[in-house]
Amino acid sequence: MKLSQLDRCASFALLGPGFADGWRLIAPLRSAPEGPVVFLPYEAEPAAARRFEGEAQKFAALDFDVLPAALAPQLDRHSHREGVEAIRAAIAAGEVYQVNLTLRARLAPVGGASLFAALCRAGIPRFAAWVRLPDGTELVSASPELFFQLAGRRIRCEPMKGTAPLDDGEAFDRSVKDRAELAMITDLVRNDLTPICEPRSVQVVNERRRVPLAYALQAVSDVEGQLLEGAGVAAALAALHPGGSITGAPKPIARKMIAQLESSPRGAYCGTLGYCEGERATFSLLIRTAERTPQGWVYSVGGGIVWQSDAAAELAEAQLKLGALR
Repeated sequence: MKLSQLDRCASFALLGPGFADGWRLIAPLRSAPEGPVVFLPYEAEPAAARRFEGEAQKFAALDFDVLPAALAPQLDRHSHREGVEAIRAAIAAGEVYQVNLTLRARLAPVGGASLFAALCRAGIPRFAAWVRLPDGTELVSASPELFFQLAGRRIRCEPMKGTAPLDDGEAFDRSVKDRAELAMITDLVRNDLTPICEPRSVQVVNERRRVPLAYALQAVSDVEGQLLEGAGVAAALAALHPGGSITGAPKPIARKMIAQLESSPRGAYCGTLGYCEGERATFSLLIRTAERTPQGWVYSVGGGIVWQSDAAAELAEAQLKLGALR
């Protein structure tokens, strides 16, 4: 399968190996209540998840026959410091424990294929995806984060929090701030899963493990549970969306602060993209994701703000996450 062929398609979903065994291409897309491709933007309610079906192709490798785009992201830093301080003030007042604050970066109006090639240049991201919906919505994702996965009635989440340079592993492991970020969100995810799982079945099977990416170190925890009889994708989305790692804790207050402090709606970014096949369903959290606009692409980055956060350090972390584009 050649990457360049996709630009001629009016609608499609190209999904990387993290979603299933090997690459998947579903095209053309058409709305279907039980379709295998699921898309839910950040601001949308879980019941508004859109599902699509189409002719599915499976292949082991993708031919990147398109040159990667040369990208110079322009990060909008406006009011970032004020946002960090507003969150710290809310933490001091006991209103919230953590808020995920994100910034927007503008990219040139390059082709989707060349942008996808750029995001895959240093290696295929776990949940690489290029999606063009029938209504014209288009996104390119290099997400490394599993939102949730269903295997029969077993559900697994891998919330990702904490970021460090690749050569800073020892300090990353010792960082109180990074550990606090992940611990809070792990507890939130465990809490979110509990109502849809069998009593006492939700377990944190791994509190923290390091995940090396091509441009940074990150950390995840592993949270698992046994779903209640009859619970499936719809129940999981209703319980978990939007993800705790991209909102904060408590989630309702964090979401309210995000809406007040960020410069624009998130849209596809921090939403979720899923692929259902048989008894297995895999959903990525749409971080490291660009969405096409009439002026080009918007690519957002950010991080969890806790009491120990420093605005300059948080901005440096956001710049580090832009490394996915380079």
